[in-house]
Amino acid sequence: MASGDQIYALDYNTIRNKVASVLGTGSGTRGYGQSLVSSGVFAGNLIAKAHWDNLRYDIVNAYLHQTGVLPAVVAVNSGDYVGFGAGYPNNNYDTLADQLILNRFSIGAGQSVVSSVATQSRTGAWATRSECTLTVTFASADQARYFFNSGGKLRFTSSRTGGSATAQNNSWTTTLNTTIGTVAFGGVTPDLINFYSLTTSYQQVYQAGSSGIYTPNYYRIEALCNCSGANNATGTANIVTFRISWNDGYVDTGPELPPGDSVDGTLTITVDEFKAVGTMTPTGAFSITSPGYSLSGISAS
Repeated sequence: MASGDQIYALDYNTIRNKVASVLGTGSGTRGYGQSLVSSGVFAGNLIAKAHWDNLRYDIVNAYLHQTGVLPAVVAVNSGDYVGFGAGYPNNNYDTLADQLILNRFSIGAGQSVVSSVATQSRTGAWATRSECTLTVTFASADQARYFFNSGGKLRFTSSRTGGSATAQNNSWTTTLNTTIGTVAFGGVTPDLINFYSLTTSYQQVYQAGSSGIYTPNYYRIEALCNCSGANNATGTANIVTFRISWNDGYVDTGPELPPGDSVDGTLTITVDEFKAVGTMTPTGAFSITSPGYSLSGISAS
């Protein structure tokens, strides 16, 4: 197309479909599940100012969600000629639509909320392994996609407090409370293990160990899902199960007796939900449905 050439329904719909794939239902790693203001145009019909205005609303809503700021989007005035090339909304909207696809997992400042959804603690001694499981259940596979596609994450934080004043207890406290901090799980595809790379078997999402003579001790998070195929690449799962474990591989070879070779005090795991929220233009709210959470007690051996 040459600059100034007429815009056809196919051209408008191509841009609109890009935006809809991110903000609307989409498929796989695209789709926030939000209502669209714009609609497609039938071949041969006039592309009116209202069509461009409605598409602009959808672009603004998706862009604001991703960045927290309004985009530099061209408005169409009554009587304007719309063609191809720089300065026309067709070019501007298409560029913005491509950016929306590229940055689809991003959440801008002020477009999210964090909620504590589950916590468990166990007080007592253990020598080999402590473990619990978190089951996250979405109403449907689409609701799971919308949650993760819109930048939603599950965040795990563990700590150890109290107990005996032993070197091993101190090591676990430092590892969990300071070194590791919070571990996040989301849908961003560059991550090695994320919502879309899960299978029906446990895979390691995260692992970190202590240092020095306590290097054999490590904290691990694994996850699996109920996807219908070999993996969850197309987003068919609506249940994700996490196995969180604290593994004590250290063996005390010195003369001291337990608790030198055991861990005690209070072990805690807390799960937070990081979810997209926001206001839509011209009306409405950016709304994502939270899943249900079931966190088992912490078992120990």
